[in-house]
Amino acid sequence: MKEIKIALVGQPNVGKSHLINSISGATLHVGNFSGVTVEKKEVEFERNGFKLKLIDLPGTYSLHPYTPEEKVTKDFLINEEYDLILNVVDSNQLQKNLTFSWQIADLNKPMVIAFNMYDEYSRQGGEIDTDKFFKLTNIRAQNVSAKENFGLEELFEKVIKTFEEKNTPRIYYSEIIEEEIENVKEKIKKCRFDKRFVAIRLLEDDEDIYKIIHEKPWYVELLPQLNESKSVIKNEYSEDDLKEIFFEERLALSKGIISQIAKKARREKLSEKIDKILIHPILGLPIFLFVMWAVFQATFSIGAIPMDYIDAAFNKFGNFIGSILPNGLVKHAIVNGVIPAVGAVVMFLPNILILFLGINLMEQTGYMARAAYVMDGVLKKFGLQGRAFIPLVSGFGCSVPAYMAARTLKNPKDRLITMLVIGFMSCGARLPIYVLLVSAFFAPSIQGDVMFAIYLGGALIGLIVAKILRVILFKGEPEPFVMELPKYRFPKLKALLFDLWIKTKMYIQKAGTFIALASLAVWFLSSFPRADIVKEYSLKIEQVKELNKKKAIEEEMNQKILENSYIAKIGKLMAPITKPLDLGWREDVSLLAGLAAKETVVSTMAVLYGKGDSNETSKGLIETIRKTMPFTAAVAMIIIVMFYSPCVAAMSTFYAEVSQWAWRIFYTIYPNVFAYFAAFIAVSLIKLFS
Repeated sequence: MKEIKIALVGQPNVGKSHLINSISGATLHVGNFSGVTVEKKEVEFERNGFKLKLIDLPGTYSLHPYTPEEKVTKDFLINEEYDLILNVVDSNQLQKNLTFSWQIADLNKPMVIAFNMYDEYSRQGGEIDTDKFFKLTNIRAQNVSAKENFGLEELFEKVIKTFEEKNTPRIYYSEIIEEEIENVKEKIKKCRFDKRFVAIRLLEDDEDIYKIIHEKPWYVELLPQLNESKSVIKNEYSEDDLKEIFFEERLALSKGIISQIAKKARREKLSEKIDKILIHPILGLPIFLFVMWAVFQATFSIGAIPMDYIDAAFNKFGNFIGSILPNGLVKHAIVNGVIPAVGAVVMFLPNILILFLGINLMEQTGYMARAAYVMDGVLKKFGLQGRAFIPLVSGFGCSVPAYMAARTLKNPKDRLITMLVIGFMSCGARLPIYVLLVSAFFAPSIQGDVMFAIYLGGALIGLIVAKILRVILFKGEPEPFVMELPKYRFPKLKALLFDLWIKTKMYIQKAGTFIALASLAVWFLSSFPRADIVKEYSLKIEQVKELNKKKAIEEEMNQKILENSYIAKIGKLMAPITKPLDLGWREDVSLLAGLAAKETVVSTMAVLYGKGDSNETSKGLIETIRKTMPFTAAVAMIIIVMFYSPCVAAMSTFYAEVSQWAWRIFYTIYPNVFAYFAAFIAVSLIKLFS
């Protein structure tokens, strides 16, 4: 019995798996493609005296691969032996799908197209003339529905007929491109590929084909003509990107053929009506910003309600533990180290759950794909993808859920570059620091403008840094944003709750350990050495009977412990480095404390400046800082807070999300170096112009 080996090809979500499952009498074999973990499905069945063997290739959008799955598909189509290509196309997405079909057709292999999901298309009043399609392209096609199980037998009859007659596609581009294809083709000598295919791929700057042809002895003769043909095409189209030129050519070809073979649906789908509003060129962005504003508001306003109760519960629990434990280091460590650390982990959960609930709702309803599509054009200019907007916006509330939200970015490079600039989005914990310093050094009439400039400036610089990182550290062509616009669906409650539970569990397991250990480390560094100081002040405390005086002496003792602690010594050790920024050791220690939690910067400054429990709006603290700290130091501190490393909780979440130590080290160092030099430039400019 004669065997026909068929490569089953199509873009994602066109129904290839449905088609395989609908073939009666078929046997399915599942394994992996050689050398990779990508799943390989092979289906065997008999029809009309032939044994048909289908190899289901991973869904791919283009023969310019960006993912391992797309690379597998391209490598198979170019390098493996097979008799025929069966290209599955979504009848409802003809223009997009056929643009990829023409790339496959360039291989000049026998080919058949299955217009799948034709049941949905026809119900809307649409029709596809497959006979006319064959006359125009020399590609046999069949209208099928794998879901409804019709047209499949006719499809495989056409597969067998194409195999017997060895029909190959007949696709032509514009006159200028066809002329240059022929010019390049004439210079191509003996080659295992079709010469026309090689010419097209070389004109498209296909690196894989280039590497193969580059080794040929006749490549030297080919190169001048290839460069000349590229120049002709670029000049004709006023475009330097040859891939983009060929994409537009194939898109135009799709439009032209569709206009002749397809009758469009008479009735407009509800999803299309909604899309006209949600992804409208003008309305799409404001609508998306409003939706994100609503999610953002819910995350940090509704999330604040349980956080207050959680905070109060942990405070009471800490007081209770403190009341039953004897005085000593164990009590100090548990009450001031372990309990606050665990409390910090639990307090983040309401924000995380609400944020992910909003994201999951957008995902399950199908709106996330539309939102990413709307934002892609803006963020693409900065080397980011449309999906990156979600974690970036989340970063204005809290970096911890923002890093976790970056999981929505499937491409590792896009995810990593986004996570590297999330810290430039000023989180809510930095607001008290800005309020303190802006109130102390800027006139009331412009304080709001200064605050707006801080937040907007941080975001814009973050986007610029993303662009720089893309150019320097992530060289090469960034992954284009390609996403199927799914149908709108009602979310499933069970799936929502299960997903939230998984994310909650992962957060506590991964980030919780880091947070607890880091918080204990900060407690230790700020509490030791203490023996001599405690011994000295214990006598004073014992001699005083009045409660207020005892508290004052205890406060003085704690301040002295802090001033002589390891963390203070580190701050004083930093003085030579921060002197050009006009920062003193108190500011250095406060910034170091901010690595544990940004809110501690203000409380640390209050303690070090002798103002006890003052908060960011304390007039006494503001006056003291205004008199003690130079204006240049205040500006330097604001800039450092804008850009330096986020809190331990956020950093530990980054470490939990990114396993490579090289990127962990880079992430730990680069924002602080950037913050230092940005502050140094600002201070230098102020001194120069003042």
